Amino acid sequence: MRNKFSREEFFDLCWEKSIVWFCKSYSLTYQEFKSICEKHKIPLPPNGYWMKRKYGKAISKPKLPNMPDADDVELQIRTSENSKNFKPAEKLKTINDDHKIFDLEVPKRIPKNPDPIIMEMLSDNPKLHPVVNNVWNYTKRYDYGRISVTASEKPYKRALCFLNTFITVMKARGHYFLFCYGNSYVVIEGIEFAIRMRERSKRIYEIENSGYRSSKLESIGLLSFLAGEYSGKEWQETTSKTLAEKLPLIIKYLEDIAKEKREWHRENEIRLKKEAVEKKKQEEIEKLQKEEISMLSLIKQKSDLWHEANKLRTFLNEYEKKVELSDETKEQISFGLRKADWLDPLSQKEDELFRDFDPYKLLKSL
Repeated sequence: MRNKFSREEFFDLCWEKSIVWFCKSYSLTYQEFKSICEKHKIPLPPNGYWMKRKYGKAISKPKLPNMPDADDVELQIRTSENSKNFKPAEKLKTINDDHKIFDLEVPKRIPKNPDPIIMEMLSDNPKLHPVVNNVWNYTKRYDYGRISVTASEKPYKRALCFLNTFITVMKARGHYFLFCYGNSYVVIEGIEFAIRMRERSKRIYEIENSGYRSSKLESIGLLSFLAGEYSGKEWQETTSKTLAEKLPLIIKYLEDIAKEKREWHRENEIRLKKEAVEKKKQEEIEKLQKEEISMLSLIKQKSDLWHEANKLRTFLNEYEKKVELSDETKEQISFGLRKADWLDPLSQKEDELFRDFDPYKLLKSL
């Protein structure tokens, strides 16, 4: 293990090793690592880089920006002495039979240094996604944005505490977040899950003076976490069990579903590749069939012409023997033999008058 790198060496290492690896190998946190990269102007891999690399897809690596008089990057190697309070990401991957994940405590107050996503949610000047020609491009994803939370003041603050822990854990496990205007997504193994939170409510029915029954929704101060856009899943907080206690189940569910979908995508890619190979084979077979049918048709045409030419010659020879030959008859026989030679593909005699005619089509028309 080295603890000192030139700026160029550190840049190459950042594109070879994940942030989790740096936090495990050296005594620094996620935010400290990001600060080092910002200080030395080190471009980091974009969202989706590690998935593309895992599946062998093309990756474009930027050039290291010029930085005159750049200092070397020094890191402290992690040891047992300086790791007493370290919470490795691998521990977070361990889910026991009670579905509990280590180090998932949700604080009662927002930490002093919350995740940048939470900082954005607390900001009075949010970053706005660009609008082109008054149109929002809902296919475009951004690295910045807010997670949708619909709640009154106190539940909203509890939601921020919950989301800060959720975001921190998911990032430590190698996942990341994307945003698109009012939508937010957590991306697990390349699979996007739309996420949002809301305050639960109950319907209150009232009888009006007119005798009609009306209803309204009344907030009850309990939160729910929703994953998925249409047929998604919702985890609801109850008076006996907080949403924080359900966090391990939420993470396990999302990762299990992502794994299933990733496997389905992998199998689907294999199936589509096989189908493409089979389709190409079938297209090649059909192409060969068409070529051979065309060739066979041509041979059949020549065969028909040859037989017709011979039939015509045979008839004219017999005709010449059986009838009294006048000048007109002799001319007919001579004409017929010339046309028989023109029809016959073996003799291929030219006929100036019929130069632009197809012998087979003419024969069919007759």
